Amino acid sequence: MSAVRRGRLATFLILFLLTAVVPPARQAAAQGAPGVKLEPGRFLVASRKMRDPRFAKSVILIVRYEEKGALGLIVNQPTVALLTELLPEVEELKERGDRVYLGGPVAKKGMMFLLRSDSPPADAQRIFADVYVSSSRERFDEVIVQDEARFRSYVGYAGWASGQLEGELRREDWHVIPGDADVVFSDSPEGIWDKLIKKTEVLFASLRRYAGQLPSSPVAL
Repeated sequence: MSAVRRGRLATFLILFLLTAVVPPARQAAAQGAPGVKLEPGRFLVASRKMRDPRFAKSVILIVRYEEKGALGLIVNQPTVALLTELLPEVEELKERGDRVYLGGPVAKKGMMFLLRSDSPPADAQRIFADVYVSSSRERFDEVIVQDEARFRSYVGYAGWASGQLEGELRREDWHVIPGDADVVFSDSPEGIWDKLIKKTEVLFASLRRYAGQLPSSPVAL
């Protein structure tokens, strides 16, 4: 293997192998968070009560949720860095101007990417609809040469240990709503939180107003 190839692969090295990062979805009970269903493909919209400044006004797509914990990518924090600056050897990137996104505060030396595809790509895990996640450099190389390739690259991720995310929900740090592929790949990511927080506040205010009419079991949104 050439030094260039080794260097390119090292760029995409992440602390978790894809199979460990995004195993097949398993539903786990959202303890203490009635009315919501935590699973891959959900958005976590930071509430105005968010105490952690790292996640203030953030929107996170859950890509893993199981008994051992959860993992997500912040979809509305593009950095000023261009992907071609991180991967100058990839000629196809020089004409695109793709920005790198900050996926979260954990493992910032690793990179993952979300992509939209009409058919299941190899080495990628489906999150919801036509949105997949991967950390495979080979998959990236295949996607980038396609016309109008649809992908987003993220350094780092947001992670929670078992029960930690549920605790944050009880503290009302997050609103949980269904994911939207058009939002994930929005051309105006900086405006995502403002748009979603208004919708979720109206939705949850309505749910609280009519709480007496709701069934006692959790309702999946």
